[in-house]
Amino acid sequence: MFCPTCGVRQPDEHRYCFSCGAGLPRELIGRHGPKESRWFLGVPVLPSDPPRGALRVSRYLEEFEARTPEGSVLVPNHHVRFSVWVDDAVVTAISLPDDEATKLGEFLLAQVSSAEAPAAQEPSAR
Repeated sequence: MFCPTCGVRQPDEHRYCFSCGAGLPRELIGRHGPKESRWFLGVPVLPSDPPRGALRVSRYLEEFEARTPEGSVLVPNHHVRFSVWVDDAVVTAISLPDDEATKLGEFLLAQVSSAEAPAAQEPSAR
């Protein structure tokens, strides 16, 4: 399959173009593929933050080859890809190996858990 927006060849299991982020025609796509994904909606904090930002986190379970007119790339398994989206386009992405993604998850869980601790346990200001 080729992206209808930019023309880059796509792996059959992708639902979005890995080059430009455009949605691919779902009726032409087969099985979900070798990854698990979840979306997280962003919250604008600064005036320059996009109002409709999102983070897509995908964990790749199987190695696969992605082909483009310029060549092909082997996408490794057992890594997590973080893609930042604004509206319907990817603006940046980064991949972490599973062990680093685990450390990130532990860090986030510890920070959120400590932020939710009861206020009574915090030292009082005098």
